[in-house]
Amino acid sequence: MDASTVTVAVWNIQADGGRNGERRDAALDILAALDPDVVLQQEAQYSRERGERLLHAAEDRLKLRGFLSAPNPDIDADIATAVYLRSELFHVAERRPRAKPWWLHPCHVQARLGNCPLPLNLVSFHLCFFDAAQRLTEAGWLTTLVEPGIATMAAGDTNSYPRRPEPLVLPNWDTVTDRPHMVQRTYLDCAGRRHSDTRPDGALIDADYVDLARHAADHLELPGALAATAGFAKPHQGGPQRIDRSYTAGGIESALEHVEVIDNDDIRSVTDHALLLYRYHRSRLERALTPTQAQLDAG
Repeated sequence: MDASTVTVAVWNIQADGGRNGERRDAALDILAALDPDVVLQQEAQYSRERGERLLHAAEDRLKLRGFLSAPNPDIDADIATAVYLRSELFHVAERRPRAKPWWLHPCHVQARLGNCPLPLNLVSFHLCFFDAAQRLTEAGWLTTLVEPGIATMAAGDTNSYPRRPEPLVLPNWDTVTDRPHMVQRTYLDCAGRRHSDTRPDGALIDADYVDLARHAADHLELPGALAATAGFAKPHQGGPQRIDRSYTAGGIESALEHVEVIDNDDIRSVTDHALLLYRYHRSRLERALTPTQAQLDAG
């Protein structure tokens, strides 16, 4: 652990590394080498089973405290999301189980960084893969964590696309051969025309969330932050796209120092999503979580 930084990893670990941990040890080896202070995981599919055995194994390996989203018994698969925190840095203020209006429940933990007066909302989410309207509703819920006196880091698999044009060209849906996927990743306008679903990103940006990869590309001279995060082996679905994204609110982006999209053979042996790594300057993050009264009043 580098005391001058706070490191956050965001990763969709496909099927939680396997029910019996077939790929789990490799995933934990990759994460442990990065020494993160926060991990926001998606597809923690089996971490609730057998007395949360996989969750506790990850806690032991990463030296972090783990939390899972609220159980979701009313859908076909209770695919949890997870938040892991370094207890030496973060004091949990409140764990907030979230259910409606989500298809897969987000894991929402409110914690304080050291003695900072402003709590930080940490949200690991996985937006609905099959319904654009549901994704927009879920993004709408995330906007409730943007207002004066609230700081938020929300990250995960959006199953949708950035609204602002990027180096990655969005899929040409006329040529996508996986037609159910085409329907799932698009929406119809009032004239019956289909469009790539960028609406969740638009809702979050319009609500004053900051897309950290875009911020890094625009302000930190890190164009690689806009690299694809999934779809590498799926040309039939439109190919690689940046669907895993991280958003912050409350001025947290001011502390961001580095963004890295880690995609290599080791990563691909574990999952079909890249690992996102964010490094924050700790003292600047502490300042962001210690707003003045004038800043609160101005908000």
